[in-house]
Amino acid sequence: MSTADPIDSYVAALERALRGPRRARWCMVAEARTGLRDAAAAYRAGGLSPEQAAERAVRDFGPVSEIAPLFQDELVAARGRWSAALLAVVFPAMLLGWDLLWSSGAVSREPAPAQDLVASLAALQDVLTAVVALVALALLVVTLRRTVPPRPLASVVGVTGTVGALVCGGNAVAMNVAGGQSTLTLLATNPTACAAFAGSAAVLVLLVWQSVRTLRVARTAAPLG
Repeated sequence: MSTADPIDSYVAALERALRGPRRARWCMVAEARTGLRDAAAAYRAGGLSPEQAAERAVRDFGPVSEIAPLFQDELVAARGRWSAALLAVVFPAMLLGWDLLWSSGAVSREPAPAQDLVASLAALQDVLTAVVALVALALLVVTLRRTVPPRPLASVVGVTGTVGALVCGGNAVAMNVAGGQSTLTLLATNPTACAAFAGSAAVLVLLVWQSVRTLRVARTAAPLG
C-alpha cells in the first residue's frame, strides 16, 4: 500500500491552519507547494529517492506550527490592505456620485419643510464621508509598511469601515426623514432616485459585511502553538 505524499500532506495541513481571503490563501498554498516540489526535485537530482526527497524538502521547510503564523500574518496584511483600499475608493465615489446626481438634475426634489436641517445633515454627510475616506487612505499607506503589526492594523481598518458605514448610513436616513413629504414624493415619482437610494444602501451593507470579515480575520488569526 502506497503512503501519502509528504508534500501533499504538509500542504493540506498548512491550508487547514490558515484563515483569510480565499484567493490570497490559495496563492500562498500553491507557492508553498511549488517551492516544496522544486526542493524535492533538487534532492532527487542529488541521489535521494522520491520519498526521501519529499521528506527532506518538508523537513527543511519547517513545521506547520512555525510556518503557518508567518503565512497568516501575510493573509491578515493582505485583507487589511484590500479593505482599506475599498474604503478609500468607495466612500468618495459615493459622495461624487450623489453630487453628480443632484447637480445634473437627474435627482431633484421640492424644498423640504425642514430645509435648514436637511442642508446641515447633507453638509455633515460630506464631512463624514471625507473623514472616512482620508482615514482609509492613511491606513492604506500604513498597510504597505511591513514593520507595522498586521493584526492590530487590520482591526483598525475593520472598525473604520464598520463605524463609517453605519454612521454615514444613519445620517443619510436622518436626512431623508427630515425631508418629510418631499422624500416620499421623490421616491414615488423618480425611478432614478429609487435606484440611487437602493444602490447606496446595498453598498453600505457590503462595506459593513466586508469590514466585519476583516475584523474576524484579524481576531481569529492567532499564532499556532
